[in-house]
Amino acid sequence: MLALVLAPFVIAVTVVLLARPLTVALPLFAAVLPFGGLLAVGPSRFSSLSSILGLLLVVGLLAQVVAGRRTGVPMSPTVPLWLLFLAVAGATTLWSLDAVSTAVGFVVLGSLSALYILVSMSPIERGVLRRTENGLLVGGVAVTGYGLVQLLLLGGFPAHVPGAPLDAGGRFGNDLLGPDNEAVSLLLPLVIALSRSVARERSRSRMGYAGVAALLLLGVLMTGSRGGILAAVVSGLVLALASRRGRRRLLTYTVVGLMLGAVAFFLHPLGIAERTVATSSSSGRFAIWRVGLAACPHYCAVGSGWETFPLVYAKTQPSVPDAQVLVGKGGSYQPHNVILLVAIELGIAGLILLFAVLAATVVDALRLPVSLRGPPLAGLVGTWFAAMFLSNLEYKFFWMALIMVALSRTVASGEGRGPVVDAGGRHRLAPEPPPEPTPTPERLGQPR
Repeated sequence: MLALVLAPFVIAVTVVLLARPLTVALPLFAAVLPFGGLLAVGPSRFSSLSSILGLLLVVGLLAQVVAGRRTGVPMSPTVPLWLLFLAVAGATTLWSLDAVSTAVGFVVLGSLSALYILVSMSPIERGVLRRTENGLLVGGVAVTGYGLVQLLLLGGFPAHVPGAPLDAGGRFGNDLLGPDNEAVSLLLPLVIALSRSVARERSRSRMGYAGVAALLLLGVLMTGSRGGILAAVVSGLVLALASRRGRRRLLTYTVVGLMLGAVAFFLHPLGIAERTVATSSSSGRFAIWRVGLAACPHYCAVGSGWETFPLVYAKTQPSVPDAQVLVGKGGSYQPHNVILLVAIELGIAGLILLFAVLAATVVDALRLPVSLRGPPLAGLVGTWFAAMFLSNLEYKFFWMALIMVALSRTVASGEGRGPVVDAGGRHRLAPEPPPEPTPTPERLGQPR
């Protein structure tokens, strides 16, 4: 009965999302990213609300392409590079240690790549970019509020996944994306809030965004993620250097954030950032990296197959002297380093493509106008910095950092002539540039 009652509403929402993928689906997709599997309709990795919205977003954008709506947007060099990267990942299915895991991982990687490529090719204006930023802010504030409710009203954060020995006690994000990934998912909304706190807006608005940034920093601290707080500091520094306005204030905010992070990690007010590491000060990362490096001579030529690092670790660990035996449940088999991940699973070809696409994305971000450059560049660098300690290439927040660069690039190129999508979802031509003024004797340097 409930399904029958909700069916018309679900159908109507689906139609709107498909009809307006950039102006409705994309901001909603951005808003639900930090919640991960908490907002899901089933146990499958494809049943989360973010996955469903991502699928509708891809279908809606594909429908626009099929309908013949030409973008007129210059293609970023990152598009063919990601296609080549995807092709290498798919090719490893032929010699993978586990063809089924590789095939499933290829589907996930392919869907994320398709989302990024389609958004990169879609013409938009600043209103769509603003909506997406607002979606990220709403999602970050909402998930941090959820964490505060857990901390203050529900007796604390949930414990880690049973069976994983790395952490004892609860941390914010254990029931979401995992504490470390949860911290990184808050980087984009954090830098957006910081950027708006020094923008040319009313004083009350700037203070409000500064408060939002403080709340999001609290969310990062609640995860207890050392890599997350370091990535937040890196993002703040990049934002300050990339911004022309409010640089001193942004640097001050970054220093204050670093001091608050130190207080949280050493004093643990209200239990924030309190954690017990059972393996080593690196949470077992050094042990995993030792085994991964030992496996590299055997697998780094052509790769072991996408999503097969856990098998590589299990096969190699017994042959590494003094290597710790880590329980795979909970993610401790993952390499916790995106470079090591790609080197082992995709080999030299995949690693070269990873570095190439990283460089091309950074170049795209650096070429943005100053008014657009700060948040996407800072979010990108912070996310890539965190990827040196995490295996997050298949997480949606990782691709959201790339999407924000693509959106800003499209806005910058679309503010000239060409088709764009306005904030209402309507396709139109961008306004003609103003005509050149008629030369007068005074402008020509002649006396009147």
